[in-house]
Amino acid sequence: MNIHSRTRGSDPSQSGPSCEPTWPWTNSEVAMKSIRLILVDDHELVREGVRFCLSGLPSITVVGIAATPAEAFQLITRTSPDVAMIDLGLPTIETGIGVIEDIKSRHSKIKVLAFTGHDEAAVIRGALAAGADGYLLKSASIIEFSTAIKAIANGKKYLTPDVSANVVCGYLGYKNAQDTPTQGLSRREREVLSLLLQGKGNKEIGSILFISHRTVEKHKANLKTKLNCETTVELAVYCMKHGVAI
Repeated sequence: MNIHSRTRGSDPSQSGPSCEPTWPWTNSEVAMKSIRLILVDDHELVREGVRFCLSGLPSITVVGIAATPAEAFQLITRTSPDVAMIDLGLPTIETGIGVIEDIKSRHSKIKVLAFTGHDEAAVIRGALAAGADGYLLKSASIIEFSTAIKAIANGKKYLTPDVSANVVCGYLGYKNAQDTPTQGLSRREREVLSLLLQGKGNKEIGSILFISHRTVEKHKANLKTKLNCETTVELAVYCMKHGVAI
């Protein structure tokens, strides 16, 4: 399989980095202490592709890969990584952002690199607000992967150049937080709302978020109260009417 190429028309959010056939690293880089990294992505092809690419970097060691948030936290406990590379779609943007929040609240020393195909200003802003130390597109080259990982491992922030303009434009056009319709919702309520709008049922939502169906019902009741809606259909209409992006 040629990991350099991407199938025409494929989803960029599921594509991996572009790998180079040779590794132009200096002897000083080889001598550096290896950065311990875990990768969390729910697509096996992406996980294995990224691990293959990163295996050629002398200063970075992939100590584990995970497909779900639960597996990610087990890995963190077991491997004590320096950097966690998190796909934002696990399976929703809200879930990925929630994982970043949880990692930073439980393991503040771990650096987090948001890893995604999304370049929208609102998504970038959400990831950074959750505590991400860097933001990298999946279309990045392996050299940029290396640069981003090393930067955040050394206490710096990293924002891929391809999204910088979007962040600036989003900031300039950003409304006051009080004007955002879902500002009063908790992170878990936003996750449940996102899955409801995708047509998921209570049991499926509970399975995805690792909560009971009764807890899902409680969150749905809170959503209806906070957004002044009586049914799930009204919630969907409300989000469409107010241009809410979940």
